Amino acid sequence: MKKNNGFTLIEILIALVIFAIVGVMAAMSLHSMIRTNHALKLADRQLMQLQITMTLLRRDTMQMINRPVMDTDGSQQPAMLAPGDTQIYFTRMGFPNPFQVIQQSDLRRVGYTLQGDQLVRLTWDVLDRPPDAKPEIQVLLDHVQSLQWQFMAGDGHNTSIWPPAFDSVMQRESDNSPLPRSITMVMHIQGIGLIQMVFPVPARGVYANTMQ
Repeated sequence: MKKNNGFTLIEILIALVIFAIVGVMAAMSLHSMIRTNHALKLADRQLMQLQITMTLLRRDTMQMINRPVMDTDGSQQPAMLAPGDTQIYFTRMGFPNPFQVIQQSDLRRVGYTLQGDQLVRLTWDVLDRPPDAKPEIQVLLDHVQSLQWQFMAGDGHNTSIWPPAFDSVMQRESDNSPLPRSITMVMHIQGIGLIQMVFPVPARGVYANTMQ
């Protein structure tokens, strides 16, 4: 009788089990690589958004200027207003218009505020706003867990609101400048951590023409 050289059923089952184990390990490795790539892309996008945000903040605060504005209800707002921990509004020099091709102000009113877990930048086309004026909203950062602003007055004291309270020691001892010496931002972002930045305000004594 000739000897049968084929595979037995047990050998085939063992081979299938080995192939299944190798396939599962390969799938798990691929899934881990996909998750790592997704996390790296998310972190890279967050860092890019953070860099853009810091660049905008630095540019805006460097061009901050003393120009009060009229609100939509007709009341006057100071050149810089920070009524709470998560809000700040101020006037800054705008885009150059050397040939006066378009009859418009070269100043802009901007604001930074926390809406939910998003840090947004607000811009208005006009300084003295009519009742129906709406700001343009630009989302800068997502997953912001907390945001605080601190302002250094002329005497070196820090405050969380601006202008400082009129009955405070800081207000009495301050140099009465409508703008702070510097602005400190403390922000906690999910996945990044605590961010603290200081932005100087160089144009504290510069007053813009009220006709602009």
